[in-house]
Parts: sequence; structure tokens; C-alpha cells
Amino acid sequence: MAHRGIVTSVENRENAMVARPIKNHLPAGPSRRPVLADSLNRLANEKPLLINRAETAKPLIKLDVKTKTEAIPQAFKSKPTKPTSLQVTEDNSSKSTKTEALPHEVKSYSSKQLDSVIEEDVSNDNDPQMVSEYITDIYKYLKDCEHKYPIRENFLAGHKSTPRMRTILVNWLVQVQQNFGLCLETLHLCVSIIDRYLQANLTVDRNNLQLVGTASLFIACKYEEMYFPELSDFEFICDNSFTKNQILRMEMSILSSLKFELGKPLSIHFLRRYSKVAQVRIEHHNLSKYLLELALLDYNMCYITPSALAAAASCLAMGILTNVSCPSKVWTDRLCRCSGYKYNDIKQVVRKFANLLLLADTSKHKAVYQKYTGSKFNKISTHPKLKGALVKRLAKD
Repeated sequence: MAHRGIVTSVENRENAMVARPIKNHLPAGPSRRPVLADSLNRLANEKPLLINRAETAKPLIKLDVKTKTEAIPQAFKSKPTKPTSLQVTEDNSSKSTKTEALPHEVKSYSSKQLDSVIEEDVSNDNDPQMVSEYITDIYKYLKDCEHKYPIRENFLAGHKSTPRMRTILVNWLVQVQQNFGLCLETLHLCVSIIDRYLQANLTVDRNNLQLVGTASLFIACKYEEMYFPELSDFEFICDNSFTKNQILRMEMSILSSLKFELGKPLSIHFLRRYSKVAQVRIEHHNLSKYLLELALLDYNMCYITPSALAAAASCLAMGILTNVSCPSKVWTDRLCRCSGYKYNDIKQVVRKFANLLLLADTSKHKAVYQKYTGSKFNKISTHPKLKGALVKRLAKD
């Protein structure tokens, strides 16, 4: 066990009395150290070091140091002085001096990587949290992970759960996410876990589907949230239809089925990148998020990769709010290069999004629509342009 025998604090140890007797019997006092102001004052008064090349036999180096015994009270208020430089004179008769240039600085590998960073990341070069030099590698890795965890088209074919049951479950989870105040990533990850688990387990029926959704949300909260609801809260939102032990057992079943691999990229991750590259307003970004959440409800869009969903949502949002005749006009070469998609690659996904916008307010499952009627999202779901001529024409194409 640890002892608490040491009573003297760390900062007072050097000032403590010494145990052995002292010859002069003077009381021990605090040890004195050079004052920082004295050191700065001596450095400021040093003269440059001069080396004369003409007379190398006899060194003519004079180092004139003016010592001061008293500290200057206003040392920190004085103007900063230039650091001492090494000056070399060409000749005794010449008064001109030249400063030797520093050798060429060799760039590190990470610094060289910054040369290929696109303009949108230049402002973040000095921010270590943005890791601008690795942005290309990061999103290349995320796109590779999309193909590692694919969702098949019509993956509920021959399943005990139907697409309608899945839509009802996701609509309920949107309400739970809003009531708990969870992150948007938590909702997207939860739906991703549900689809992957249902694809691997064909025996999940109507009685266990809500339990799968609750346990998936519990897992997603642990993965994404800093502070998440307690297990009793998840038991409460199910109206006590399932016990805590049932939720925990389903959690273990899901994690075992997915082999604890929860790092599948989400469409919201790619959307933030595209919005930054396009330098859109908050209104455009909210509309893109609204489209992505509508896609969570639609079973026919589950198989589309998250990066393609984000690209189509961003393209359609910019096209609607900028009054263009075709969204292809706002999908610039820079966005094509950043996303890896041309407009023709996402044209069919844009058409699916247009149909979702036209049916959002009349659907039976309107949790996403009502969520985006709030002022937090600028009431974007009630924007009149969402049912304009462009959206109707795109839905028919």
C-alpha cells in the first residue's frame, strides 16, 4: 500500500531546512536562481560577433558584453530585439557586411504531401486536427471500405421481415434519436448495423425486429456518443416489451455476427467533404442531410454506396437552391475529381432523391419530414422549391 509519510510539498522541498547542523547557524532561505529578465537584458545588449577574413593569423574577435547588476523592471515591456547574427567583413576598408544564408531546408514527406492538397484544405494546413496532408489517403481508404461491407440489392427477399416493417422501424428510430438528442452519425450507423445484421440473419421476424433496432441503437451510441442513455432508457423506449438481459443478449448476437467490425463509412462522412469542397451555404448542407435521412427510410436505396448517396444528395441540393436547369451544371470538375463520380454516374440516384422529395409530406412515415421542419434545420423540408419544376422533371426522367 502507498504511504503518506511525505508531508512537505514538492514546491517547498528546496526551501526546507537541512537536517544536519550548519556552521554559520544562519536560517535556511530560498535558493536564488537567475531572473529571466536579467538573462534577457544581457542577451539584448550583446553586440554581433565580427570576424575579419583579412587577418586570420590574429583573431580580432571582440565580444563586448555589458554586465548589469540590477534588473530592469520594464524588460518585458521593451520592444523585441533581433537575434544575434554572425557578420563577416570582406575587407578592412569596406564597411559593407553580408549575412551568410542558411542552407536550403529539406522538406519532410508529410510536407511534400501538402503540395497536392486542393485549395479547400490549404487554410487547414496549420491545424493538426484537420490532417490536410492525409485527406486523399483517408477518403481513398473510406471508399475501399464501402466495398468491404456491401449491402445487396433486395437483401430482404425470402426474409421473415418485410421492407415495410423495416421502414416502420427506421421511422421509429428517427424519433428516438431526436428525443434522446443523439448525433446524426449515431442514427446512420444504427441503420447500417440493422441492414448488415438482417442481411446475414434471415430468421429475424416481426417479434424480434424492434429488439434488433434497439440493440443496434445501443451499439451505435457506444460507438459514436460521448454521453449516451442508460440501458434502462432503452428498455423504457420499448415500452418494456424487452428486458435488459434480452437487449444485452441481442447486442452480443449482433456484434458476433458482424465480427465487431463497425467501421463501415457513412454517407454523412462523405457529405461533409463534398460540402467543404463546394463551399456551400448551411442551407444547402441541411437539404443534403434531409435527403440522406429520407434515403434511410427507403428500402430500394439501401444497396447504393454511401459515397454515391452523398454525391447525389449534394448535387441535387445545390441544383434546387441555385435555380439551374440541370444539376449537372453545379457538379463541377473539382467535385468530380474529389468524389470520383461524374454526373452520369449519379444521375439515377438523383432521380430517386427527387421522387422521395415529392412523397415526403404525404407519406405515412413522416418522422424525417417533421424533424426538418424545425428552425434548427432552417425548416428546409417545407421549402417551396422542393416541389418545383426541376424536382418534378427529374423525377420523371
